[in-house]
Amino acid sequence: MNDARLRMVRLGFTLLFALIAVRLFWIQVVQAPGLRAKAHAQSRMRQILSAPRGEIVDCDGAVLAADGAAGREWPSGPVALPLLGMVGRDGTGLMGLEYSFDKDLRSVPGWKVARRTARGGAWPSFDGEGSGPRQGLTVVTTLRLGLQSEVEKILAEAVEAHDAKGGVVLVMEAATGDVVAAASLPSPASRADMARGRVDAGLVHRTYEPGSTFKAITLASALENRQVTLDSKFTIGASFDPGDGSSPIRDSHAHPGTFSALWCFQQSSNVCFSLIAQRVGQERLYRTARDLGFGTPSGLGLPGEEAGILRTVDNWTPRTLPTLAIGQEVTVTPMQLASAYAAMANKGVLMKPRLVKALVDGHGDTVERIEPRPVRQAISEHTASEVLRAMAMVVDSGTGSLAAVPGLRILGKTGTSQKVDVATNKYFQDRFMASFIGIIDLGRRPVVCLVVLDDPTRAGHTGGLAAAPAFARIARFAVDDPTGPWGAGAIDRQGALQSWISREHKPKTDSVPLAIEKAGSEAPG
Repeated sequence: MNDARLRMVRLGFTLLFALIAVRLFWIQVVQAPGLRAKAHAQSRMRQILSAPRGEIVDCDGAVLAADGAAGREWPSGPVALPLLGMVGRDGTGLMGLEYSFDKDLRSVPGWKVARRTARGGAWPSFDGEGSGPRQGLTVVTTLRLGLQSEVEKILAEAVEAHDAKGGVVLVMEAATGDVVAAASLPSPASRADMARGRVDAGLVHRTYEPGSTFKAITLASALENRQVTLDSKFTIGASFDPGDGSSPIRDSHAHPGTFSALWCFQQSSNVCFSLIAQRVGQERLYRTARDLGFGTPSGLGLPGEEAGILRTVDNWTPRTLPTLAIGQEVTVTPMQLASAYAAMANKGVLMKPRLVKALVDGHGDTVERIEPRPVRQAISEHTASEVLRAMAMVVDSGTGSLAAVPGLRILGKTGTSQKVDVATNKYFQDRFMASFIGIIDLGRRPVVCLVVLDDPTRAGHTGGLAAAPAFARIARFAVDDPTGPWGAGAIDRQGALQSWISREHKPKTDSVPLAIEKAGSEAPG
């Protein structure tokens, strides 16, 4: 090989090694940070960490709804399902509290970085990078599981016993507005029922004409505006003519004569309350009803709440005043009616109803506390006290005697309203809504309970016969339940009983004389 060719070969090798050196420098020095990052990324994997949706619990922490192996489950059984609602396949709340508190119940996913194995899986150990998941907040309700279960049982038995189409029961504490139990029938019994849309929280979604239970509002308006006292006398006949050419208003059992306003309330006289309404007047009756929460949603917090119908006075006919006074031409939700009666038991103060009292995080710390909130002083304390006195007579010797519970002071009012035929816009003559709403006098913690049966057709269709006995069973269970705050050993209950015993055994010099003894059954409407 000549020298020229040898030099060319040497130069070639020199250039080759130079290129290799430059390439190595480029890779190992210039590109090293990027390549190291790429290699690091290829050897690691980002993992999304899920967390459970928040639980819904009763006031004592019993779990009502929680995530499980098969999705959303109800560890305490299918209780309060219309209130709890359901979630969709994507975990989004669709109905009930699951919908109303969806943003609070939703969890926040976390993430972690893991080393990738040769097969693409993750090494058991993780790097320190990442952010832990956050489970959804726990929604603490005001419900009491034991009472809720018993209420559902009693309602089902009452519906069956009277062959009714359905019904609603609502139990709440008057001083706080807390809903401690609520049941409705028909009701979903499974996830499949709920998926078919069979979810109806009857306490805010069903409206009906309240019938004679509305007479407490009429009486409150008359007393508040000083148009009558419980001693005021009314001479009543067999019927009342509204004066517009329409059919007269009647009692189911006519008792012509002169009677006190207290007797009229005790015996639920439609004719007498038509006369009382004339003294009250349109504006006063409308204002009292509005102040007690009718015609507007209660604000309980469940989606789709109905407002009911309470027409403004400019839309009234000559017949509206006397018929509204007896609970017709007005529709209410059970929640509205119970809240109004709770106001009477709460010295005239209307409370915003409360179904949720707190939101709690995974560490047990309270994130938000929802306190009881007064809405307004709807009626005076004196008026409320007088209405309660009249309600006590309804149970002691009036149409609500079957609601009495030995050892308890019960106050209440019966209601029997005719259902409306939507096809003809006229009242059915043989289809009714039977109701009883009562107050259990427990001192500082009075409890209101409303029972409504839809179209009872067997063993009595009136509120006094169909609804009052169910109320008595619920009241007895509520105060005997050792897990509840109103049990036999509760301070409030003992104080209330002693106060009642003292009142009952002192001379009744201020009692209102009744014109006649108990007179027949309750008047419909």
